Amino acid sequence: MKMQLIKAKAGLRCEIGSCRNRAKFTIKLDRVGIRSSINVCPDCLNELYRTLGESVIPKSIETVRPKADAAE
Repeated sequence: MKMQLIKAKAGLRCEIGSCRNRAKFTIKLDRVGIRSSINVCPDCLNELYRTLGESVIPKSIETVRPKADAAE
């Protein structure tokens, strides 16, 4: 599944939890349908980013290389 982060249309509210700030971003999902996007404010987006960073460890550049390159 692919996702995109785009600027939100004016006047939308944040849809994260009980937050009712104005959304400045939309997380658009690859699927179609009525719930194919989530509108978020900058505060909730930063909190989501921080929370994901605590749970998901990205691979470093060295571990992403193919094993054939590592053998050299």
